[in-house]
Amino acid sequence: MEKNPLISIIIPNFNRAHLISETLESIRNQTYKHWECIVVDDHSIDNSWAIVDDYCKKDKRFKQVKRPNELPKGACSCRNYGFEISKGLYVNWFDSDYIMISDKLEKQLEQLLKTESDVVVCQTQTCV
Repeated sequence: MEKNPLISIIIPNFNRAHLISETLESIRNQTYKHWECIVVDDHSIDNSWAIVDDYCKKDKRFKQVKRPNELPKGACSCRNYGFEISKGLYVNWFDSDYIMISDKLEKQLEQLLKTESDVVVCQTQTCV
């Protein structure tokens, strides 16, 4: 098994300009560095495209695409399209309003490699 596999983080996005920076910053700050983050925009009408575009320009691991018009609107179509174009050995489904703890990818990958599992589920933390 590959020791440093690419992890694809797939994020559907629709009108999350007020949240997406925090999400992308938490991904950028991961201790595990071999990832790609694909943001699939669902034809947002706010400023979120420009915000994600800035991340793409600063860090080539970020990619942004629009949901193709022939696919139905919605997060599921965006996720499926992101999966189709992803290159990672592993996929991390993520939402545009989530925050990733800095060692999340590293710890999950460690468990995958140690146990040779197909799936690792981690706990989440909810802030009110």
